[in-house]
Amino acid sequence: MSQLPRIFRILLLVSLAFNIGLGAALISLHLHARDAYGASEGKRWARIPDPRALARILGEPDRVVLRTVIATHQQQLREHFRPLGLARREMSAVLRQEPFDPAALEQAFAKVRIGETETAEAMHRFMLDLAPKLSPEGRQRIAALLEKRHRHRRERGREGQNEAPAGKGE
Repeated sequence: MSQLPRIFRILLLVSLAFNIGLGAALISLHLHARDAYGASEGKRWARIPDPRALARILGEPDRVVLRTVIATHQQQLREHFRPLGLARREMSAVLRQEPFDPAALEQAFAKVRIGETETAEAMHRFMLDLAPKLSPEGRQRIAALLEKRHRHRRERGREGQNEAPAGKGE
């Protein structure tokens, strides 16, 4: 690449940045559309915060419990997170392929959905093990975090519905 003129190197970097941005935008649109059209209330509440977020909000005695429960579930969680990451990378690769294959993208999305479901189930088992061992204050803090995240997502959805689509009503 150092043999190329400077302008071509810059153009290649700009093109790469554009393609990454386009892929991220398409994935984001898909995930937001799925939330807005057809995701049940239960599915939205199924999302559990990352254990690091839990550690930030819990007091020290509950953090000790959290670390212990994480240690017992760590292998099981890894078994689900890795395939989900691979499925997401596969989806990105399919989006970049030329010629574009909609059927391949549909299959990649199916793998992501399966990975997300299996990961959520593993996280639910983790939380079912953790919650009874926490103090009442720790459970209250987690509940408040879940409500805050849910309220934030709901408010973002309302903002998007209130905006008039471009080109309509003009």
